[in-house]
Amino acid sequence: MGVFRQLILKISGRQKRYNDDDWPSVVLLLREPSFPAPERLARIAEESWGAGGPVKLIGTLREKRSYAFSCVTSHGPLWFSIHTEARRYGSEGQEPLEILQRPWDEHRAWMAIDSPHTTIVKLLKEDALEDIYKCLLIYAFKVWSPNVLAVFFPAERTTIPNFGELADSIKWGRRSGLDLRFLD
Repeated sequence: MGVFRQLILKISGRQKRYNDDDWPSVVLLLREPSFPAPERLARIAEESWGAGGPVKLIGTLREKRSYAFSCVTSHGPLWFSIHTEARRYGSEGQEPLEILQRPWDEHRAWMAIDSPHTTIVKLLKEDALEDIYKCLLIYAFKVWSPNVLAVFFPAERTTIPNFGELADSIKWGRRSGLDLRFLD
């Protein structure tokens, strides 16, 4: 999003309000728990983020349900993390429409793909937020399956149900009037 568009959004009052510690995150709401082997997660990370250099697994936490990766991208060195849980995701999911609420009601597990390296506020100032979300969505695309009920963007407070492929789901969100400017 360019500086001119940010100014228009700010003047019109349509700019999102972010917390100072929000970072880009993509959460997949899952029908059933799915814990890919660390080797598979690392292979997907390499396929997703390895164009600029090697992707390294730099840490494993919480009984091998959280992983941290480092890699080099066009923005320089970045860190990404993958978290999986066999429980409902937080207290979110009070959606105004049944089609958006259904994934929240039906999910029993989740996977988060995060970029905790830089806050959203800083990425907006650098005009780089969309690029980071695209990096996260590449990984989401590679693990997308019928087990994914929806993709949720926590900082944006936006839920997009699964309508087949990830790209089709995002197109549905745009056509349905969801505010997806953070993906432009």
